[in-house]
Amino acid sequence: MNLQQLYYFKTIAELEHYTKASQMLNITQSSLSHSINDLEKELGVLLFIRQGRNVRLTKCGAFFLEYVSHSLNILEEGKERLQDFISADTGMITLSYLSSLSRFVPFLISRFFGNTGKIQTRFQFDQATTQNIEEHLIAGSTDLAFTTPFDNEEIASVKIGSHRTVLMVCGDHPLAAHDEIDLTELKEERFITYDPSCQIRSYINDIFHEVGIWPEISFEAKHDSIVLGAVAANLGVALMPESADASGYNIKALPITNQIPAREIHIAWVKDRYMTPAVKNFRDFVLECGLLLDEFLPGFLSKET
Repeated sequence: MNLQQLYYFKTIAELEHYTKASQMLNITQSSLSHSINDLEKELGVLLFIRQGRNVRLTKCGAFFLEYVSHSLNILEEGKERLQDFISADTGMITLSYLSSLSRFVPFLISRFFGNTGKIQTRFQFDQATTQNIEEHLIAGSTDLAFTTPFDNEEIASVKIGSHRTVLMVCGDHPLAAHDEIDLTELKEERFITYDPSCQIRSYINDIFHEVGIWPEISFEAKHDSIVLGAVAANLGVALMPESADASGYNIKALPITNQIPAREIHIAWVKDRYMTPAVKNFRDFVLECGLLLDEFLPGFLSKET
């Protein structure tokens, strides 16, 4: 049994005439009859009986038609939704990104809507660790990612900006009286930092090593919001991306005077994998914008302060 046979069967059942059905389906009547005969043999029942020049459904044919019609209707709906899904204007795009970019991604989408007019494009968000983002990209459960670069030949990426690192301290902490900080002054501080599964943890460990600090780690977490909550509770201080959203927290972000390399942020996708028109349009828009994260951060930080 194949899908074509089911369409043939449904058309004959609706027209009750082989000749009219063959004309509508644009096939010969003999080919149509042969296809229905094969279907009847496979099902082991007679689907039609002749009534003069017309045909009508048998009891078994009428029973089968109900299920065939339902199945074909579902398939047609699926085809329509698939076209909507892949449409350049109304398609769905799944984005994975680091939690420190939770304010940037909506800004980027707003810019996309405003510049392209494609306001019917839909987005699904996946906020995750670097490790999980890489896994989701490779698995195909996410289309595009905003993250630090991967050492993976299957993934392509382009830089969209950089994160500086700052020291987050509770507003009630003595360090909050400072305007900036030298990390060598923090040897006696307790630190809240990221889980080892987060790429930023190795970056922070390298900073500690570079400035000669062996920190006392009080808490580890995977998401910025948890780290910020612990800092706001004065449970320790934390090295974090400057874009981490500390609004609503009793926290002060202190610039660091030590020479620390910024973390590059890229848009990433899997090489040679098919992109729907909607995904490709959004990816190309981001690439055309260039270092959009660097454009976003000054305005974001001025609002924070």
